[in-house]
Amino acid sequence: MNLKSKYILFTTCILFVIIGAFSYKNLNLQEKEIQEDEKERVTLITEIIRNGLVTVMLEGRGREFQKFLETVITEDIERAIIFKPDGTIISSSLPSQIGASVPAEHVTRFNTQKTPKVFSHKENGKTIYSLIVPIYNEHACQKCHNTKDEVIGALDVEVSTGKTIQRINDSRKRMILFSIITLIVISISLSILTTYLVSKPITSIIDTMKKAEGDLTVKFYTQRRDEIGKLASSLNSMLFELDKARREIEKCHFEEIQNIEKMATIGELASAIAHEIKNPLAGISGAIQVLAEDFAESDPRKEVITEVLNEIERLDRSVKDLLLFARPPELHPILTSLQPIIERAKRLIDFQAEKQGVIIRLIPGDNIGEINVDPEQMQQVFLNIMLNSLQSMPAGGTLTIATYFGPGENEVEVAFSDTGHGMDEDALKNIFKPFFTTKHTGTGLGLAISRNIIEKHNGRIVVDSQIGIGSTFHVILKKE
Repeated sequence: MNLKSKYILFTTCILFVIIGAFSYKNLNLQEKEIQEDEKERVTLITEIIRNGLVTVMLEGRGREFQKFLETVITEDIERAIIFKPDGTIISSSLPSQIGASVPAEHVTRFNTQKTPKVFSHKENGKTIYSLIVPIYNEHACQKCHNTKDEVIGALDVEVSTGKTIQRINDSRKRMILFSIITLIVISISLSILTTYLVSKPITSIIDTMKKAEGDLTVKFYTQRRDEIGKLASSLNSMLFELDKARREIEKCHFEEIQNIEKMATIGELASAIAHEIKNPLAGISGAIQVLAEDFAESDPRKEVITEVLNEIERLDRSVKDLLLFARPPELHPILTSLQPIIERAKRLIDFQAEKQGVIIRLIPGDNIGEINVDPEQMQQVFLNIMLNSLQSMPAGGTLTIATYFGPGENEVEVAFSDTGHGMDEDALKNIFKPFFTTKHTGTGLGLAISRNIIEKHNGRIVVDSQIGIGSTFHVILKKE
């Protein structure tokens, strides 16, 4: 069910309840008014009959008394009777009832009522209004009636409620018909208004959104200033921003592809050059070592030869880093503990750390057990991070290494915290980029290689650093 149908359905249901409640209340009020009108009519008819009877009696036309009662019968007046206080009928519009007794309820009501009131009762399956009024023994009446009782009888007029019921039924039918017509008219009006004000604009907006799937330059045009107009304006703004973002993404993507292609070309070129350099360097190093054997220790040329060999060794390390970055080896993970890997990497820098006055502390941390990693490549990662920390503490300091259960579920962390000079925000943003370095020595590939290895292990590396306080490298790996 669409929004329009839901809105019309729910609104119609609410209107049905409201109109139904008001119609029911109004109908009850009308029924009461009709009944009150009918009771007033009964009272008026009874008063007319009573006055007519009194007039007949006072004019001395007693023989016309019965005949007068018989003439008051109409379509809705069921009967008019006069009975004694004991209930005996002495005159009736239906002569056959003379001498009979009225129902005991009528006698009781007559004897107990303080003021005459119209009441209803059932007779032969019909509802009838009755009014019993006393006939007083006035002074003029005492000439013919030899009694001193205050009341000489009672007049009971019974009127059929057929017309009243018909009026109520007619009123009920009119009210129901009016309610139904009102509900239908309101529902149709709501449908038309909803279609014009809501459904059509929303459909147009949806069509515009569908077109925007392939073309973000489309626009939704409207002159309205209401919520639909604001929605259209927001939609157009969103499409404009999306189109702008798409163009920027395409531009960045194109530039990134160009950079990737350029980096791939440079990587291939660097790999080829590194291979071309590596072999001659090995030959040069061997030849110089042979020449160095011919020089005595006191020969000044011995020191020059030694410096040349050191530079050749530095070049060889740079070439190895370049080859490792350009063509990283395949992973060979095994289930092993990280602690022995950390200790082996530590042993490789112990001499340099002692020479710089750096204290390396290994904290056992959490017992994380074994983890699935490539021991050789992970040792390279730890070694590169340790060397970076040593380079940040040329005047000595402390390097603390600890293992923990990682911040995420099923993760472990190895933290390397140094007390070096720290890094600024620019250095933190670029520290893992290839060839970026703040040192006078090195290729700037160590941390880039380390990040590549960690990411191949489905892990991540995070750095926290403050100038003058130090840096912490967090190596986070999946335990399984």
